[in-house]
Parts: sequence; structure tokens; C-alpha cells
Amino acid sequence: MQNFGGSRTSILSELPNGNAELGEAFAEIINKMVTQSGIQNPRGEEFDVVSKKWRELAAKPDKTPEDLEKLDKTFKDNINDLAQSYLLYIARQVGNTTGKLTYEDYEKYMFMYRFGHYNIENKPEYINKVKGMLKIAFDKLASHGETTGGDDLIDKFDMAAFIHAISTKVQRDENNKFKGFAIDGFIVPLNYAVDESSLFEAGDNLFSLKLRISYKTMNNQL
Repeated sequence: MQNFGGSRTSILSELPNGNAELGEAFAEIINKMVTQSGIQNPRGEEFDVVSKKWRELAAKPDKTPEDLEKLDKTFKDNINDLAQSYLLYIARQVGNTTGKLTYEDYEKYMFMYRFGHYNIENKPEYINKVKGMLKIAFDKLASHGETTGGDDLIDKFDMAAFIHAISTKVQRDENNKFKGFAIDGFIVPLNYAVDESSLFEAGDNLFSLKLRISYKTMNNQL
């Protein structure tokens, strides 16, 4: 395990359920879900946030109140563990010692692992465009989709809201009218490509709403 020096205790206490190996696996899968912003990779793999046992219980007919409570708690526990693992992995890559990402941390990581496979040398206009997209995304994540009140850090609660949001899908009626979000625990390339594009897009949008609802859901505020 990487030694963070005097801050080792700090990051481990901030992210006690973090597993860097899980975080790395998650990072690799979602990074390969897109070829560029908004375009899915046809060879991308889906990621299942929940366990087989969770799905078996979710498929059970006539679930009891205890079953529903267990499903809710287990889903949130899985999301929180994955969020801490992803943050721990990112922290290792950029030398962060707190478990709370600054914009500089986020930008460094995204250029290393999300945009690093593009040929960006000697293309300052492209680099500036990407930096603008990343600042928009960072602000949305750090404020969990709210238009005000962010603390300019992505912590485990913000990351949990992000993972919860990308684990949900939009529901529409027979007239294609928006009717809410459904949780299924699958992160699939097509949906992720759409969500990531909206994350990078300026202004309040549907993904901002997903982040707000996900944050409140994860913190039992709904």
C-alpha cells in the first residue's frame, strides 16, 4: 500500500471502507465505456454495483417491509463502499492525502486516465476546451448537482451521489414524457456516455437533477 506519510491515518479514517483494487477496476471499466464525450464504446463492459444476492432478493415477489429495508440499506452500502474505493484509487494516483479531491486533483487524474489516450500535445485549444469541461464537471460533483453551496471538494458523499446517479436510469411514459428515475444497479456504456456528456455540459440539466436526488437519497433526506 502506498505510504502517505504523516497523513496516512487521515485518509484511511476518511475512507475506512475504501479498497483501491476495487476502485481501480471500477475506474478502468467506466473509462472504457466511452470513446469520447457522449459516444459509447461498443466494446465497453457494463458494471454491476450490487451483488447477486441483492438481485435475488429484489426479484422476490411479495417482499416484506424487512426485505425492502434490507434492499435499500444494502444498495446504499454498496454505493458508499464503491465511492470510497474510487476516491482512494484516485487519491493514490494524484498524491492526495485527505480523501477529498480538489479541482487540481480532479483535473490531474482526468488528464492522466480519462483524456490521456488522446493526442493532446501541441494542441492548447483542445486542452483549454477540456479544462473548461472538467471545471464544469467538478463544480457539479462538488456541489452534488446544486447550483449553490458547493465546498470546492469532492468527498465521499459527493462521489456516492455520482455513483448512485449513474446507477439509475430515466423512466419515460408511452409518450416519451419524463416520469422519474429507476434504480437497477447496472452502469452500462450507453447510459454512462449520456450521463458523462451531461456532466461536462454547462448549466443545470437532467444529470444535475439526478445528482441532487441521488445525494438526498443516499443521505436519507427524501
